[in-house]
Amino acid sequence: MQLFRDALYECGFMDLEFVGFPFTWHKHFAEFTVWERLDRAMATNEWFSMFPGTKVLHLDRTAFDHKALCISPEGMACSFQKPFHFEHMWMSDKSCSETIKAIWSENSFEPWDTRVLKKIDRCGQELTRWSRKSFGSVRKELEKKKEAIEGGRIEGCSDRRL
Repeated sequence: MQLFRDALYECGFMDLEFVGFPFTWHKHFAEFTVWERLDRAMATNEWFSMFPGTKVLHLDRTAFDHKALCISPEGMACSFQKPFHFEHMWMSDKSCSETIKAIWSENSFEPWDTRVLKKIDRCGQELTRWSRKSFGSVRKELEKKKEAIEGGRIEGCSDRRL
């Protein structure tokens, strides 16, 4: 562990300040629970000068034993909603790239770091909206198809071909 600490020191990394509940990991035993702060966000002096006031939030995810870390530059809030995931199938639709280009070509007079973070966030929001409009709910469609297969209700298919 000391070698790791020495490497952090040599590289000039420092712990980012966190807000809220201090622990990021837990382990339940029969009679007690162990809590530790295992996960940390580190940064250099250069980072601190570019993003002063950055805080780390430990997001509560009850399904896991580790909490997710949200690094939040001053003036930017961490989103507690479902994380954005880019879907590969979107690339088959030309309007996907048009949606992205429209967002990134918008003029903004904010500092570059804030502008980039906001455009990334906006891009995720717009692509999610665009996906619902263009593809509908893929998850719901998959569930319907699975139910149809399990119930043997797909037209033109016999049990032998399923």
